[in-house]
Amino acid sequence: MSEFHELLTRATDRIESPRLEHAALQTARRRRTRRRGAAAAVVTSALVATVVVGIQVADRGDRVAPAPPTAQNPTSAPSAEASGPQEKVWPQWDPRDVDQLPAAPDRIAPALPEVIDPPTSSPALSDDPVGSAVLAVEQDGLAQVLGTGGEWRTVPIDGRFPVVSLSPQGTRLAVYYGYDDRVGVYDIGVTVHDLATGSSRTLEPPAGFEPRDDAGWMLLDEETLLFSSGPQTYAVAIDSGEAEEMSLPTGMSTTLDPAGDWLSSADFAEPNVLTDYAGGTPREVSMDRTGRLLRIQADEDTVVGTTDDDQAFSVVVADRQTLTPQFRLPVLDYEGNYSNWGLGPVALADDGTVLLRVAAIGRRVDGFRLVAWDPAGGDLSIVTSTALPVEASVVFAQGALRAVDPG
Repeated sequence: MSEFHELLTRATDRIESPRLEHAALQTARRRRTRRRGAAAAVVTSALVATVVVGIQVADRGDRVAPAPPTAQNPTSAPSAEASGPQEKVWPQWDPRDVDQLPAAPDRIAPALPEVIDPPTSSPALSDDPVGSAVLAVEQDGLAQVLGTGGEWRTVPIDGRFPVVSLSPQGTRLAVYYGYDDRVGVYDIGVTVHDLATGSSRTLEPPAGFEPRDDAGWMLLDEETLLFSSGPQTYAVAIDSGEAEEMSLPTGMSTTLDPAGDWLSSADFAEPNVLTDYAGGTPREVSMDRTGRLLRIQADEDTVVGTTDDDQAFSVVVADRQTLTPQFRLPVLDYEGNYSNWGLGPVALADDGTVLLRVAAIGRRVDGFRLVAWDPAGGDLSIVTSTALPVEASVVFAQGALRAVDPG
């Protein structure tokens, strides 16, 4: 067995979810102010008046949010036969009211800032490394990482359709450039920045790959990149560049759990099953009771995703072994914006909290809110907010999203 194959095996067999070190979390906690409800500063400072690509909602004027319903909306709840007797269905939530939510408890994703607001300039990462980052932002030809201690650093990009990716623990940042159809050139190398040293190295795709418009890279873990081009997929060791071709699950939605196991929900043209690759043997589980799941996230015991499969749009939490629904949050899907692009899970925290990325859809605000949903208690709250335009790319270190401060 090659040294790289052993590395890849360790990457896919790890059993603990990546976490930021407790000391770094405590540092981040000391550096930030206590989160304040509704992130009003973000809303009032938003300068962009129109959401791009023509996706807008009507002017809400002085509309006051209705009081939370005291009974479940009968049109939003699945039938008892579909949901199962133990499923808890919460009242329907209107995500246009996201900025009326309170601040999330400080223990949830404690390394994240209250507001994601990168400065116009920051020191170069190569001159002043940060160790690890909780998130990265790319916009207008500038890429920046936010260190666990609250420091912003700049990494060089050349402005040609950059795509950024953070490793799960935030120790490395990858940058590649998409296919430039203006000149018809595939420049599909990737530059990996080591945040602890400020150094970087560039890797090329494996020999023999067939260039496709969808070719790209992502950080699989702290030592390994995933390169895909159409049906071809390779795991590439960052330090050596050694590549190994591998099979990647396909489907309507795929995810990698903290242990390195894939899950994939089938497309509508296929049988309604989720395929779970834990244990090395693919196992198909029916999604009939949950509805066909999109934007899936998972941990050892739980799968969460969104669905509007013959039912009202909702976020569903289900047992991983059987996909028995446990909790459901019906969501008012205004003009189809939220089901199409504006709302979805981005992580399952270590205590079972679901983190949702919710677009701030309207003509007077922009950006998104990272919302914490407690499936057992039903509470919704804001973890972090940003007024960055939708053209900007914001990526998180999964370890920072999943981390919970035990207090």
